[in-house]
Amino acid sequence: MVGTIQINDIDFTKYECIKDKYNRVVDGVNHGRAIYYDSNNKLYYKIFHPDYCRINNFRRAVKANFFEGVASALTHLIYDQWNEIVGYVTKEGPILSPNEFDYQLIPKDFFRILKNKIKECGMFFYDLVPHNIILIDGVPSLIDLESVYDINEYNLLSTHNAKIKPDYLHDYIQELWSSTPMKISLIQPGRNNLKYLKWSYNSIRKNQGNHTVEICVADDFSNDGTWEWCLETMDKDPHFNAIKNNGPKRLGHTILYDRLVNEVAEHDICMIYHADMYLCPGALDSIEKHLIDKTIVSLTRIEPPLHPPGPEKILVDFGIEPEEFDEPKLLRFLEDSKNERIDKTTEGIFAPWAFYKKDFQEIGGHDEIFAPQSKEDTDIFNRFQLNGIKFVQTWEGCVYHMTCRGSRFADGAKRNPDGQVFMKNRETDEWLKQNQKSTREFLRKWGHFCKHDSLMKPIIPPKYDIGFVITNANLSLIEALEPWCANVYCDFNIAEYISKEDTSFNLNDKFKPLDNEKLNEILIQIDGSRFTQEDFGFIQQISEIIEDSGDEGFHGEIGTLLIDIIKMNKYEDELIICK
Repeated sequence: MVGTIQINDIDFTKYECIKDKYNRVVDGVNHGRAIYYDSNNKLYYKIFHPDYCRINNFRRAVKANFFEGVASALTHLIYDQWNEIVGYVTKEGPILSPNEFDYQLIPKDFFRILKNKIKECGMFFYDLVPHNIILIDGVPSLIDLESVYDINEYNLLSTHNAKIKPDYLHDYIQELWSSTPMKISLIQPGRNNLKYLKWSYNSIRKNQGNHTVEICVADDFSNDGTWEWCLETMDKDPHFNAIKNNGPKRLGHTILYDRLVNEVAEHDICMIYHADMYLCPGALDSIEKHLIDKTIVSLTRIEPPLHPPGPEKILVDFGIEPEEFDEPKLLRFLEDSKNERIDKTTEGIFAPWAFYKKDFQEIGGHDEIFAPQSKEDTDIFNRFQLNGIKFVQTWEGCVYHMTCRGSRFADGAKRNPDGQVFMKNRETDEWLKQNQKSTREFLRKWGHFCKHDSLMKPIIPPKYDIGFVITNANLSLIEALEPWCANVYCDFNIAEYISKEDTSFNLNDKFKPLDNEKLNEILIQIDGSRFTQEDFGFIQQISEIIEDSGDEGFHGEIGTLLIDIIKMNKYEDELIICK
């Protein structure tokens, strides 16, 4: 039986450090670990850096009992003060061979046991070389135990500079991987939209195919019986997990997406999925077909004509509420259009979008300044793209989307006597207020409006260090201009403006006296008495104008604006990670 030990109880000064790679980083990937040798007891202590690329792999392998029967050298697991595994202890023993290519020395019975363990646990040991196998009382045992991956991570090994050895193990893993159903967690926050959630749940379970699908729901302080339904569903569905926001304040999907991904989702692949979406047959097959490392895959939305058309979606009316949803008609449409959609992809991103959890966590997930909702999606899409993520929208895989039933159009949709469809009411006051706030936060962060091409691929203008020097200012001018720059230099009493403006940014630091030293790299002088609507149009495009036409040392006018370009450093990459 494997014991446990606290790292703070280990006196490493008593042991020899025989390998110190604790701070090793290769191509941006952390490979940090260190090995200590206890010569008295003939034991090796391996300690992982907290950011070690395979630390979670090892933890999952322990949880799956992967090492039972194939790693008799393992004596203890090492835990930190937060009860997380940070290393392990193994016995000393003779290796099969110092030559890693002596594969013929690996006992066939041991390989057979290992194959069964791989199949049983859904994990594999990728570096099966003779010097990673020792004999304990004549019985083979794996060492270097962190060399493990989930079968579904087969195509991610290259990012960790890992290669499966020997070839016959690689062939076996590749065969298993190609035949192993994808494991995916669908992320669904919701508030008072139970009828849509039930409709969506039934479609997922009906059309998930042979994939292992975990449905992760967050009830955001609903009063329509959502939580009671979640409790009932968790009792009967082992692959359904839910959390509840007890209120009284709504958290919104900006927060709850991340809680579900980071705290609830069990699988390495997740998909942001709205509660008012019907999963079409074969959709998850399309996700699996295109999802690789550093890639996000979106399904294509089929929607009733409640919003303007666009080349990134399909507008066809198969019902505007679950009670009138025409499933047979939708299925016929999917079959009839199959040939024109097969293998078709475009480059863009919109919900539902599937991703590797590690890529999501690498950039810190959604930015909480956009909570409870609005603009959080454009923000994270920008950051994904800046971080090297590729976007694929597959047209083979689809969802039918009722649209905007969580907050924006909470009252749902209806038909007029002629059959035309429209939302029952305008956007809710809550949504309108939050959208205005989130838009201003987005401007403060990025320096431009949300931008994308017709197929929903982000367009990201540069982020410059811009200061506005404003004379003859007034409250309405300050309100219009403040979000568009890093600093405002003015002689206006801004106390009233700051007191009423709802923002996560420190406006007291942002505003400077007019005679203060000007430290920004680009300065724009604005005379409030001459400022025109045309000038405001220039301000709204200022990043693009500077990028296209600006040069360091430029001094000149655009409209009534006087622009000085001291430097043209770009800072958008500093926005990739949410701290």
